[in-house]
Parts: sequence; structure tokens; C-alpha cells
Amino acid sequence: MMNRIILTKTVKNNKTYTVYAMMDENGNYKDFQLLPEKDTIINNIYAARVNKILPGINAAFVTIAQNKSCYLSLNDAKNPVYTNKKSKKAGLCEGDEILVQVIKDALKTKDPVVTTKLSIFGSNVILTNFDTQIGVSSKLDKERAALLRAAVLSKCADHEKEGYGIIVRTNAKNVDDKAVSLDAYSVAQKYNQIIKKAPHQALYSCVYQGMSDYLLLMKTIDFATVEWIKTDCDDIYDSLLTEYGIYDHAPEKIMRYDDSAISLSTLYGIRGLIDNLTSRRVWLDCGGNIIIEQLETLTFIDVNSAKNISSGSNSILKTNMEAAKEIARQLRLRNISGMIIIDFINMKSEASRNTLIEALKRYIKEDNTVCTFVDITKLGLVELTRKKVHKSLKQILEKTLDE
Repeated sequence: MMNRIILTKTVKNNKTYTVYAMMDENGNYKDFQLLPEKDTIINNIYAARVNKILPGINAAFVTIAQNKSCYLSLNDAKNPVYTNKKSKKAGLCEGDEILVQVIKDALKTKDPVVTTKLSIFGSNVILTNFDTQIGVSSKLDKERAALLRAAVLSKCADHEKEGYGIIVRTNAKNVDDKAVSLDAYSVAQKYNQIIKKAPHQALYSCVYQGMSDYLLLMKTIDFATVEWIKTDCDDIYDSLLTEYGIYDHAPEKIMRYDDSAISLSTLYGIRGLIDNLTSRRVWLDCGGNIIIEQLETLTFIDVNSAKNISSGSNSILKTNMEAAKEIARQLRLRNISGMIIIDFINMKSEASRNTLIEALKRYIKEDNTVCTFVDITKLGLVELTRKKVHKSLKQILEKTLDE
């Protein structure tokens, strides 16, 4: 199934956001992200100072700017790249200056999280300095993987000696081998320049700017499965053409929307979608509904028959089945993570309960983010967990209100 992607700007609570929305061929939304207008520091690489090392919690605190502290797990501080080794002692010491990459933004009272494991993102590959192998996505078949690995090696034969590895992403499936090898060579050149200049970097300087959030999201999908991308923003349009120029038919897929009569956001109902995704109640076609109560680390979802006045076990199963599909969709669109508890309408039939659970497992498997079925409690509540990759829509909008 082909995907359609909208990239635009919208205003919510007097703040401007970049909108990333992906639909299927039928116009049903599959993914949605509100990206704050201000640039995120995720994936940026900084020359940082080690302020404190706390072996008791296996962590260190480093600063990437004046009064901007970050958390560094000592598990993620193996073989750091030093810009200035202040201490004569071996290993990481307080006062040392090192390169760190931001992997998580600050969240409420928590500092940003950084690592010394550096990654450089290309169009189809990722370079890492913590694994010197040439790897290929396991989603590609063996023959294609072998060709891509050979293509990358042709340009990066000294990768082990130079201390980096390359991972070829799934979205390289339909990209010309030469384009992938040139992409790998490009990121290797960037990395080598960073390492070469590291001893001369001024403290707190940003030595690598991470990709825009919307481009990072684009990297998670195979460009060949994209039917079209529409945007009404000049900067986004230009960056898309630059990033995807190596792809066949890219100019035809990337469309500049410029109808002055109706905005792209209005055309695709973005504001209405945001309102629906921030509502506690979601109505189902059958007349039932689900109530979503989202807390910081726990989300509780209650399924109700509501306006569905039909009686009988088949009606209850139908409502639960529709709710299961919609719940999986809401988790994706709202970016809900952590523990999720679902209270489906009670069913006496074990066969119906098994049918429901198997359907729910299928629906959450469609999620690009890891979503796991955990258990059914003695009270009949369904437990799921979903990995935290992005801030939830609720957290993003609440942060806006706090500001």
C-alpha cells in the first residue's frame, strides 16, 4: 500500500509547529507528529565538559553550553572522542572535554540525555563509531543485502581502521547501488572531518547539526512506498529535493502546494485532526466509544458500548474488535508510550476473547514503534507496553501551555 505524506505548518496555542502526517491510499491517517518550530538539539554533536562522575548511579553529568547540563550514562561513555583530555589519568575524568551526541531532549525536570556513541545520518545509511561492521537492514533479502554491502565496502574499505561502521537502512531497498555507496562515502567524510578537527574544537561548539525532525521521520519509511509528498513550505520543499534527488521520480513525488484559496492544513483537516487526537473520547462507527486517560507513565483506555444499543455477544465482540483497531491507531497518532491498560467490554465466550486478543496483536504489529502485548490481568484488563521514541502529542501541547 502506498503512503501519502503532508508536511506543513500549523498554529496551536499561539505556537507554530511543523506537521508531519502520513495517510494510506484511502486517506486514513497512519502517523502524525507535531514538531515544535524551534530546532531540536537531538542528534547534534557538541564539544562538552565532564562536570561530575557519579559511579553510584553509573552516570556522569556534562555541559554542552553554559548552564546546560546533560545526563550521560557511563554505559554510553565507552571510548569517548576527547577534544581536550584535562586529566592525566586514564579513562573518563571530571574536567575532560569530549564529543557527545544528544539522544533525548530535556523532559520537564529531566536533563537532555547524551552519549559518546556517535551516529551520522545519511539518506540511506547510518554511520556509527561504536560498531565497525558493515551491516544491512534485516528486512532486505540476502541477495540485495550482499549487493549493498559490497557497494558500501567499495567506498569505505578502511572503515575498521578509521573506527566506524555503516548500517544500510531499509529505505535503500529500491535505490541504485552507486547512490547508496556515495551516501556512505559522504557520511564517512563528515565523520572523518569531525574526528580530525576534534582536538581543535572550542568548548561548547556544535560540531554536527542533526537532520530536521521531519527528515528523520521520513528516514523511517521506504521512499519507494511513497505515492506523493505535499508541502506548502519553501524550506521544506527545497530540503526534500536535496535529500531525495538520488531517487527515481523524486521530483514527481515531491509536490509544492500553492493554492492561495485554501491552505494545505485546511484541505486535509489538520486542525480538526489535532482536536480529535487531544479529546478524551473517540467515537467508533458502531456507536461505541473509547475513553483515553493519559497520565505521565500510564495510559488507561476504557471501551464502552455507548450508543450501540444492539444486544448479544456478536454486538459486543464487534464493538471490541473495532475498538482494538482504533486503539492501535490512536497509540500511533498520539505517540502514547509506557504502560497501557485497556478495559474492553466483558465477554463470556473464551473464543470471542481469543479472537479479540489475536486481532489486537495483529494491529499493534503494524506499528513502526515497538508495541508489546504483555498480559491479561485477573480482572480481565489487557496490558500493553509501547516504546518511547517521541514525546506524546499531549506532552508537546502541554509544554506549549507551560511556556
